Amino acid sequence: MVAGNVPLYPYVDIPLKISSFQVEIVIYHINNDISNIPVEMPLRPLLGSKVVVPCYFQDNTVNDPGAPTIAPLSHRIKWTYVTKEKVSTILVASEGKVQVETEYLDRVTMVNYPLVPTDATMEMTELRSKDSGTYRCEVMHGIEDNYDSVDIQVQGIVFHYRAISTRYTLTFEKAKAACIQNSATIATPAQLQAAYDDGYHQCDAGWLSDQTVRYPIHEPRDRCYGDKETFPGVRTYGVRDVNETYDVYCFAEKMSGRVFYSMSVEKFTFYEAGDQCAKLGARLATTGELYLAWKGGMDVCNAGWLGDRSVRYPINIARPQCGGGLLGVRTVYLFPNQTGYPYPDSRYDAICFQGKFLLRTFRYSYVD
Repeated sequence: MVAGNVPLYPYVDIPLKISSFQVEIVIYHINNDISNIPVEMPLRPLLGSKVVVPCYFQDNTVNDPGAPTIAPLSHRIKWTYVTKEKVSTILVASEGKVQVETEYLDRVTMVNYPLVPTDATMEMTELRSKDSGTYRCEVMHGIEDNYDSVDIQVQGIVFHYRAISTRYTLTFEKAKAACIQNSATIATPAQLQAAYDDGYHQCDAGWLSDQTVRYPIHEPRDRCYGDKETFPGVRTYGVRDVNETYDVYCFAEKMSGRVFYSMSVEKFTFYEAGDQCAKLGARLATTGELYLAWKGGMDVCNAGWLGDRSVRYPINIARPQCGGGLLGVRTVYLFPNQTGYPYPDSRYDAICFQGKFLLRTFRYSYVD
């Protein structure tokens, strides 16, 4: 029952059912557009961005002339991250002081506390996929203890993309176009950093939206040291000339339909796969759509054609015979150095996409 993720204006009240006798936690939806009602639940901030989760409380204790006055900062505020296995503390605030757990240092702050003692609003920055989950705002005073919760689902996925021909062939403009053709946009440095923080590792230099070229490395090795040498981190070549050529890192935000396989004993050539999807009221899926499907849990140990003529398959359950036991969207390359796509008369399954509105087709669209 919490929503909102950026500016602090305007506020739209959302009533909550609180079982408290004396303390009421009121949580507000924050949005630029007041007309954005009803509020979409759960919250869906983007990877690498920030989310503001406002939590307000009011002490409704009946005034007793003979009782001592309650100090404004005497309430104890606690934010926690809740899973089926455990409840992890994010921060605790009391008597004007805020203690943030080590895991969240430099990413989590209380926006207005202690200037506004009854404002427990929390802001979290540099969002990662693993930040998705349930968050609880809890207020305690004496024996009173009340809370409310909100689910946050961090949207989007970063993926590396290479042209059909070989490695490092995309100018800056071609890199942006390649992402768009694959239902994505060119990733920002913040999105690549967030992907790295989630464990993403790729030893291929790629364009980002600020015209820099970077790549994420967790286990440095020869030819992957970059500017950080033996230290893990996101390597950067800095701002490059737009006519230089590299790969690209794309960002797919959210699924607007469904991805599914069409299989046949004889399999399909690339053009037959496109025809097969069309017969089913769909089209060949894009690489970005397959990555989103993989993030959503798709697991199929069969390689299939995509709209850019690449051949890939999504693996969420590791097994040796499916991509060597590695998780992720696996790619079938033509050459051992991981370049080139299979010839169009090769036979694989068809990976289709069906949305509410198929406004354009990527059937034969690919970057060479």
